[in-house]
Amino acid sequence: MPLPSWKKVLVVDLGFLGDTVHSIPAIRALAQAGAQVDVLTTNVGQDLLGMVPEVNRVWVVPLRKPSPPPWRHLETLRDIRAQKYDGAISFVGSDRNVFCTGWSGARDRIAHLTGRNSWFARCRLTQTISQRDRANPVYQQRLSVLQELGWLGSNPGWAWQIPLDDHSWATSQISPSTIHFSISAASSPLNEWPLDFWAETLRQVWKKSPQTNFVSTGSGSEREIARQADLVSLVQDERLQIFFNPIPMSRLAALLERTTLHVGLDSGVLHLAMALGKPTVSLFRESVGRPGWVPRGSKHRALIKKCPCNETGQNKCFESRPLCLSLITPQEVAEAVLAALEQKL
Repeated sequence: MPLPSWKKVLVVDLGFLGDTVHSIPAIRALAQAGAQVDVLTTNVGQDLLGMVPEVNRVWVVPLRKPSPPPWRHLETLRDIRAQKYDGAISFVGSDRNVFCTGWSGARDRIAHLTGRNSWFARCRLTQTISQRDRANPVYQQRLSVLQELGWLGSNPGWAWQIPLDDHSWATSQISPSTIHFSISAASSPLNEWPLDFWAETLRQVWKKSPQTNFVSTGSGSEREIARQADLVSLVQDERLQIFFNPIPMSRLAALLERTTLHVGLDSGVLHLAMALGKPTVSLFRESVGRPGWVPRGSKHRALIKKCPCNETGQNKCFESRPLCLSLITPQEVAEAVLAALEQKL
């Protein structure tokens, strides 16, 4: 099988926070099989992978929304080709990932496909992997790509090296009786819950658990800062703490580790909290790929509503207030949070 013969491997992982979190078990599996693992990733991926000891080197493509066309990466790909990798592999089947894998110059160029990939993106690949079962957790889907290549190991999970200075900083910022929550979703405003619902949830939790504090972080974008400021105005309570400016990924990880649980949307921070072993309460709208992204296990509670927009392909929502997520009530979320707190005791 080709996998044991790789000594120097490039993993192409051009996604955002949640994508990279779910790629880490497969990255660690490659390293534990004896390969030197380098990763082509984004800025946020670089920050996250800095805490993963098995990653040897990170190549960065700065992506944004909208992202530049793949041919803008040619200078980076030229430098990557000079490394003469034994293998290059993409677990994420977007055209950008497939294109960069094919043009990496590696001896073996393997990509997981989604079925919608263009001929141009696929033309330089030496092997393709068919679409995985989307009912499985995303990290398991990526490990199954390695299994198809001959890997026989067990899931190594996640391992983090968070600097002690960041742990000390987190200890100085919040108490252990703090819940972290995310009110914004970078992927789409339609993944967000109304701000007045967040405010009412906090009030209902405080009625039963007045000693609980809440902390919210964000990307520092103008839109997210505005949402955070509006929430402060709605709540007007010192038990709510907001980080308006972005904090480094290692500090976010240290902050999450110190909290009691994470409450949030279908966003990257939810997946990071899950990978750090924290209990979660999450809000999802139904979609084809949703089962793979929802955290599973007794520590995780997910509130899910059907989404007419995803079912019909037509946006029926007005402005940025999602009709489906609006059907989740503050009482439901507060009850889930309180149940999670009781389970921790």
